[in-house]
Amino acid sequence: MPKDNSILPISIEQVSSKFKLPHLSNELLLIESTRTLPIYTEPRRMSLCLYVGVCTSGVVTLTVNGKRRTQSHQQVMLITEESVITDVKFSEDFDGFAFIISYKLLQEILRDVHNMSDLFLLSHNHPVFSLNDSELNAAKHYYRSIHAHISQTGKRYRVEIIRLSLLTMIYDMAGAFDRVIEQPGKNEKQSRAEQLFVEFVQRVEHHFHEERQVQWYAKQMNVTPKYLCEVVTNVSRRTPNEWIDKFVTSEMRNLLRHTNMRMSEIAEVMNFPTQSFFGKYFKENVGVTPSEYRNGIEPKIILYDSTDR
Repeated sequence: MPKDNSILPISIEQVSSKFKLPHLSNELLLIESTRTLPIYTEPRRMSLCLYVGVCTSGVVTLTVNGKRRTQSHQQVMLITEESVITDVKFSEDFDGFAFIISYKLLQEILRDVHNMSDLFLLSHNHPVFSLNDSELNAAKHYYRSIHAHISQTGKRYRVEIIRLSLLTMIYDMAGAFDRVIEQPGKNEKQSRAEQLFVEFVQRVEHHFHEERQVQWYAKQMNVTPKYLCEVVTNVSRRTPNEWIDKFVTSEMRNLLRHTNMRMSEIAEVMNFPTQSFFGKYFKENVGVTPSEYRNGIEPKIILYDSTDR
């Protein structure tokens, strides 16, 4: 999907630098009071991060990718990477707190979590959902705990504690996820397109190691490749190939950074015909070679390159 170069980004680095908010490198940013957020007069695009905002009072309305959203008391709002935000309006009594989490950090802390398609589906299809009283209190507790550890810059294992706290919060919020995604009668309310998208993401999650062809997934789902492309792109704003590449490159990054597997072994596990083909695929999709990535070299982020998602 082509991007408009005139749309300025919202990134952890930019926000933390400008507003001096507590943060962990360029991986995690905390906003103690969302009523202090700037009201941009021009559209802004979320850059490689996920916004998780919890409303504790009042109402906020904003337009995300052309759709008007409203968040009120005891609701969570998720805004995914590449989303364009405009027309933000707060009520006078609005307040809340928020996390902005880089997708790099999410990939790292969730690398051992299986069946994460629900989290993808929640953020794309149910970006505003409600918490019950205990879930809201738990979210407040995790925020305070993570905030405290971010402030303790000299503490041993500080980064590890913060990451584990964030992961524990995601697990603890699973009940809210399930209530939204698997509520009784939900399948009847879903459109056929949403059902196909759910099925596609779940199939990719289970088969991306060995299958990377849209045609294969379309055949398994008894639809044409053209129809599958249209449905997935309309529902998620990503093409099927982009979803497949997202899973594949995430797993490659994890194997390179978190295992001692040789390149040839990773190529074999990921079902590439040769190590050379594996290296070419990684370089095209990530921006650096597998060896460079393993040695700690991060790709230069091109904010508006459609392959950088």
